[in-house]
Order: sequence, then C-alpha cells, then structure tokens
Amino acid sequence: MKSRAPLCQALEELIYKDAPRLAQEQGLIVRHRCFSASTLLLLLVFGWLKHPLAGPSQLARFAHSVGVRVSKQAIFERLTKNTAHWLLSVLQQAVHTLLLTSSLSVGLLARFPAVLLEDTTCIELPSALAWLWKGSGGNASPSAVKLGVRWDLRSGRLDGPALHQGRDHDSRTSTHTLPCGQGSVWVADAAYYSLKQLRQMDQQGVVFVIRPRGNLAVSTPEGQRLDLASHLSALTDTVIDLSVRLGSIRSLWLNARIIALPVSDEVAQKRREHLLDKANKQGHVPSSHALALARWTLIVTNAPVERLSAEEALLLFRARWQVELLFKLWKSHGHVDEWSSQLPDHILCEFYAKLIAMLVEHWVLLESCWDDPHRNWMLCADLFRDQLSLLVLGIRGYIPLSQALACIREALLGSASIPARSTRPSTSHQLLDGVYWGLT
Repeated sequence: MKSRAPLCQALEELIYKDAPRLAQEQGLIVRHRCFSASTLLLLLVFGWLKHPLAGPSQLARFAHSVGVRVSKQAIFERLTKNTAHWLLSVLQQAVHTLLLTSSLSVGLLARFPAVLLEDTTCIELPSALAWLWKGSGGNASPSAVKLGVRWDLRSGRLDGPALHQGRDHDSRTSTHTLPCGQGSVWVADAAYYSLKQLRQMDQQGVVFVIRPRGNLAVSTPEGQRLDLASHLSALTDTVIDLSVRLGSIRSLWLNARIIALPVSDEVAQKRREHLLDKANKQGHVPSSHALALARWTLIVTNAPVERLSAEEALLLFRARWQVELLFKLWKSHGHVDEWSSQLPDHILCEFYAKLIAMLVEHWVLLESCWDDPHRNWMLCADLFRDQLSLLVLGIRGYIPLSQALACIREALLGSASIPARSTRPSTSHQLLDGVYWGLT
C-alpha cells in the first residue's frame, strides 16, 4: 500500500504514471496518434463525471476539454474488453492510494482515533455479464457487483470500493478484513453481526456498535439465560441499557451492552411484515422471538458506559446513514448503476470509469470541504462538478494543479454547509454537540 500523499501528487501519479504503466503492461495503447493512456483516462473519467449519461457523441464533444479531437466512432471503438480490464486495474490502483487528510478535532467523533462505517451496495448488471460478475442467481439478478466500503467519519478516508461477486456475503468483502486499529469505533448493520468477529475486535481494543440479528442469544451478567423480548417489555425507560453476555456457549460468552429503543406500532408492524416476507422467500418461518423483538431498535456495543453513553452509542449508529448517503450520491449523481449502451464491453468501461470518477470526486471533496463538520456532501458534489473544468486545466498543466484545487476549495468553502436547526438537528450538529435527538 502506498504511503500517504497530497492530492496533487495522488492525481498526477494515477493519471500520468500508473495509468500508462498499466496500459503498457496490458498492451492496451499501441498507437498514440489519437489517444495516450492518460488522455483516454481523462476523457472517460471526467467525461462521465461531467455528463454521467453521455454516449460516444457527447464524449467526443467533451474530448476537446482534455486536448484531443476525435470522432464518436473512435471513442466507440476504444470501449473494448481490454479497455474495461485496464480501467478496472486503474480503479484498483486508485483504491490503494492514501491521501493526507485532517481529522475532526471536536465533538463526539474526536474521542476516537477513527469512526469506521462499513457497508456494501449491489449494482445489477446485464445478464450477458454473468460470466464475469455473478449475481444472486435466478432471473432477478443473474449478474451483479457488490461494492464494499469502509469510511472513516472522522478523517474522511475511504477504503474501497472493493468489487466482489454480487452473490458474495457482505462479510466476505476485502474491506471487511482490514484492521480497524486499537481504540477505533466500528459501526455496521446486522449483515456483519458475527460473535466470532466481535470477540476478535474486543480482544484488539476495537469498539463495535452494531445492530444484532434476530436470533440473539443473551444471558445476564450472572449467567442466567434472558428472554430479551419479555424483559424489555417489562421496562419503561425511553432508552434501555442492559449489561449482558452474548452467545449460547458459556466458554465463548462476550460481555457487552444491549441498548434498546422502542419504536412505534407502525414501524414494528412494517418490520414484522419484512421478516415474514423475507422468511417466506427463503422457505422458513421467522421465530416468535425475532417477531417480538421488532418492537425495538437494538444496538450492541462493547464500550463501557463511562466511555460511551447509551444515547451516544445510538447517535454513532445513526451516523451509519452517512454511508448510505454516499451510495446514494454515487447512484443518483454519478449514475454508476446506469449506462448509455447495451453492449456488455461498453457497459463495463462505463461502470469502471464512473467508479474511478466517484473516487476522484471523493478525494477532491476531502481536500476542499472536509474540515467543515456540517458539509452537505451532495451539494458539495454538485458545486465541484460546476468547477470540473478548473481541475482538468490543472491536471493538463495549463494552470498549476495546486492553484486549481485552491480555486475549487474557495468555491465550495462555506457554500454547502448544513444550517443549524432549533428542532431535529442534523447528524453533524448532533455529533458535534453530543446530544441525541433520535434515529430518524
């Protein structure tokens, strides 16, 4: 893995060193009359960043921005299986690039070296690509790619996207095997719930905040098996905080806390319907215990109460939604799950190039507005795309790249900040103040 580098160096190395080297190794660029590897990367990545649904014609019109004049046919002919393989290798190279970033030094997040949000999203591909990217099977999704990420909410560092078969379980992604670091907080949903891994994290000094699965086995600190649903029903606290032992095998018990927050009858009913529907599709019946626990939002953590109160643990879990917003940005703004062609090789090229674009965009936003704890990530992305021509000019050397990035930072600074609200503060304001207002 590379050492940490400033953004200018990371961009120049990726475009002018790594991309040509990988192209040469794969025999991609054999003629330089129209395209060098760097020019092709600039055209595809920044062309689709500027116009996410562009076809060859619009990319040809954008080509003058990166210093070439080509026909749409020339671009069409470049969108091959070899180009797709090269773009994937460039993406994998970019994923392993670490940037110099500054961590937030105030608020709840500042208590920990890192606050790591982990999740995946699945992108369905045409069935013609099932030979390369296998989905969950059947007619619904014969071909799909699972994108795994781990995002440090304190420093902004993004591990991923790591690409895996759509059929793979979330816990099998390569980002899931990365070390968290002692003292860090790891936040994840129930798909990652594994007592074996939670024990390992506890032994390594990692704080976990995770939603458990419905088949939760719980004992009291004294070792007595606990009917959790019945026990919670007998309590009247708004936020319930229980010290428990997790697991059914005494020798493998894990000391932890269960934090429970009651939900409305409407929400509980929707959860039960979801459990019944999911169980019906999988050919089994959900347990009465799981259906009863649908009345609560449950969070499991190993953090002692003096280090993390129940309300603070709920607030950190609420912050997990930020990674969902990241995926929403990639899909609704970057259109990584849409393409302008029906040809499989063209689709792969577009998909990989857009993922590189999302990663470059993330780097620029880290440089430009991460030190504003109340930044609106989607609005920042919109503002950045308005300034995209500045970045291209800087990368091509018409103006110093550092100057281009400074201009982008100035355009974004303070223009995309979430205002304070007297009621229902945003997640960023809650994290800064440490005052919990609820999960929704």
